[in-house]
Amino acid sequence: MTASGTSSLTWRIFLGAAGVVAAVLAATLLLGWLSARHTIEGEVDRSLDRTRQLVVNFLRGDQRSLARGAAVFVQNPNFRALLESAASGDMLDQSLEAASLLGASFVQITDREGVRLARSDEPAAAQTSLAGSPLIAGALQGETTSGIGITGDSALFLAVAVPISGAGTDVITGVLMAASLIDSSLATAVQRATDTDVVFFALDSTGRARLSASTLPGDEELAAFVAAQGPAIARAPADGAAPRGHVSVDVGDGRYFAQGGALLSAGGTPLGGFVALRSRALELAGFRDLGVRIALGGLVGLLLAFLFSWIVARRISRPVQGLVAASRRAAEGDYAATIEPDGPAEIRALAEAFRALLAELREKQSLVDVLRGREERRGISLQRESGRASGSITVASEGRLTVGHLFAGRFEVLAPLGEGGMGVVYRARDRDLGDIVALKLVRSEAMQNDPNALERFKDEVRLARRISHRNVARTHDFGEVDGVYYVTMEYVAGTPLKELLKTRGRLPVDATVSVGKQLCRALEAAHEQGIIHRDVKPQNIVVAPDGLVKVMDFGIARAVERKKGMTQTGLVVGTPEYMAPEQLMGQPLDQRVDLFAAGVVLYECLTGRRPHEADTPMALVSKVLTEPIVPPHEVAPDVPQALSLLVTRALARNPADRPRGAGEMYDELARIGEGTTVTA
Repeated sequence: MTASGTSSLTWRIFLGAAGVVAAVLAATLLLGWLSARHTIEGEVDRSLDRTRQLVVNFLRGDQRSLARGAAVFVQNPNFRALLESAASGDMLDQSLEAASLLGASFVQITDREGVRLARSDEPAAAQTSLAGSPLIAGALQGETTSGIGITGDSALFLAVAVPISGAGTDVITGVLMAASLIDSSLATAVQRATDTDVVFFALDSTGRARLSASTLPGDEELAAFVAAQGPAIARAPADGAAPRGHVSVDVGDGRYFAQGGALLSAGGTPLGGFVALRSRALELAGFRDLGVRIALGGLVGLLLAFLFSWIVARRISRPVQGLVAASRRAAEGDYAATIEPDGPAEIRALAEAFRALLAELREKQSLVDVLRGREERRGISLQRESGRASGSITVASEGRLTVGHLFAGRFEVLAPLGEGGMGVVYRARDRDLGDIVALKLVRSEAMQNDPNALERFKDEVRLARRISHRNVARTHDFGEVDGVYYVTMEYVAGTPLKELLKTRGRLPVDATVSVGKQLCRALEAAHEQGIIHRDVKPQNIVVAPDGLVKVMDFGIARAVERKKGMTQTGLVVGTPEYMAPEQLMGQPLDQRVDLFAAGVVLYECLTGRRPHEADTPMALVSKVLTEPIVPPHEVAPDVPQALSLLVTRALARNPADRPRGAGEMYDELARIGEGTTVTA
């Protein structure tokens, strides 16, 4: 990955993480704004509705106060006596006195017919019939009435009318009407009680709304708002209990939340109304301050998130860059790159896996270099096929089948490969499948000398076929033609490990670790199927030109738990130089005999000799059972001590002191391999 590519990856990770943080923060602010706005608007509605109710209550309170005072005043015997005499000068005086006592703006007095006798604020007012007014008409019927009135087209007043009865009778002799102007003093009282501005307006004779009183300056915008919204507001009920919702209006230099109510006459006719207004700026001031704090906090959080995202992006991209560079070097055949376990846990896990992969490639390359050096010394091409399919094979001095022979009507013999204790092996072509196979003919005397040999051999072939692993040469089939028994196996093009040791003497540490790890993989696959090899040795291990190790000849393998009695106690099968003490003694075996044999193979690879050597089998057994093992690092000083200790553990006489399984041995070899370097 180039520097620009790394930078691009860093920026993509950074922008992705930062974008998520920014989106979450923006969504949080938006939700907070919407929630706060909903809360504020709900509170504004409630505040405006409380103000509307308060205006209504103020008006009703004033009406009740006027009504009580007027009722007391008309009970005065002197007043009733003067009313009966109907002297106009006296009635004017009484109206002035009543206005003064009641605190009314003006007072009117009528006779029993509803004809006005006097009006306190207009001494020259004509004696006109007021009986057509619902306010006066109701009082003439003996009821105390109240309502809103208009004077001068724009002045609103609230009025009450009380009936006047004769002394000692229920006969109505007249009506006293007391009125109180709705002016700025009432609006100011409401404003002080609720911190809400109030505007009163009246409907003139043409139905147009005209400003009557207000706590706000009476400018043109306020008059225009009243003219536009007043008629609709006047048609709304004034004393509803439920909030009605608000509207936003611009008045002067400010914007307000507004809610209104109607003002009705005694007969229920809308004569005007009022509007409660709350400053939008004041209502949102608290939230605006909170919003500023949230925004500042969000900005700081966003900057920190961006910084964190950048650090995370760098932590991810830097080790990824190292992995990419190492992979490029590996593609060019250089497996010595250093992988630092840095970054998040997932990246560290990837780095560990890649480091293990490089160690595997280094080890295989070392093994390939050994093969190449062998082939160069022998003057032959690395591509020569040297297939092997069984242990203890030497070049056959005479073949039982000739080249070109078609065996069993299916297998075309291509070349003899060798022979061993069980029979002769050929390279052949399977004409039915078109594959190259190893064809092993089993010696007839091997079957004739042992009555159980055939069943045992079939059983062992069935066991071998259960193993499927890239480090195990597959066993294909078993058959018989004209009394001749044969086994077909995977043909492996490669070099037996035994020949490499003969040519080289000993292998480099990396190459040995590669052989050991692949051998452990093969044994682990077999042991998982309940099968032990019992004859692991360099002759049964073939190294392909690409460094792949194949374990051969599971033909004498047996299940860990055998029930048919085909292998008798005391029957020793295998190669003594690689056999565990319990195998030499004919004792019950388990998978750890293969680990012992693997230890012998690794010891031979590291030192060029086996841990125990003797001229006779009996002497060899005696050494295996009694002599201590010289650790490999004492024989070859370049062997890492950890690897030497592992091999020594595998060669322990007591099976309990060896690794518990091939998987455990592989893991230890893998850890050792990651710490070694390619050796020449």
